[in-house]
Amino acid sequence: MYLLTLVVLIALFTVLYNNQQAQICEQVQVEIDAPTEKQLITVPIVQDKLEEWYDGGLSGVEKRNLALHEIEENLEAIESVKNAEVSFDLRGVLRISIDQRMPIVRILPNAGKSYYLALDGTAIPVAGSDVARVPVATGRLSTTMITKVYTLCTYVYENEFMDALTEQIFVNKTNDLVIVPKIKNQRIIIGEPEQLEEKFQKLQDFYTYGLNHIGWTKYKTINLKYKNQIVCK
Repeated sequence: MYLLTLVVLIALFTVLYNNQQAQICEQVQVEIDAPTEKQLITVPIVQDKLEEWYDGGLSGVEKRNLALHEIEENLEAIESVKNAEVSFDLRGVLRISIDQRMPIVRILPNAGKSYYLALDGTAIPVAGSDVARVPVATGRLSTTMITKVYTLCTYVYENEFMDALTEQIFVNKTNDLVIVPKIKNQRIIIGEPEQLEEKFQKLQDFYTYGLNHIGWTKYKTINLKYKNQIVCK
């Protein structure tokens, strides 16, 4: 009886396995773990890539002919993709889950092509990526200054007030980091990317308890580079 039961189970598992291997891919579902406004890779981009890598795409392909690990490797070769997980269920749905690198600034160098810098420091080409709503960095962008811009932008990204306020990062002639806010005709001079939490808190307090009473557009320049003081013009 035990032997017969074992044979039946093996036969059943074999049939189920063969049926699963013959299962047709009926649908491809893509999920991207990133806010819509910061997505560099989108569902249409993934679909275009699959059609480029696999002639005609993956719909209609049998499970036995789907190399899930290969699909993951191809997706993870895209600079904006940090991790990709691919699975195939019994209903014939191919699920692609993408963990995207988070862009924090777009670098517009004086020479060469523009690119995004991600929170983990990865440079991501603009070409082939969707447009993410992040600050744009311009000005005297030497290698050293790009490193400082990156440091500043990591703090901006983590600070809800500054993230909502910041439109552009500019490096001026004296190599000061300058934030161009979404407030018209205003500049916030940061100087060096040091004591940034203190500078941001000082700026937020200044907006809240100072400019709220006299108007946010009262001054064109707000200088935070000096310790324990704010210089406005």
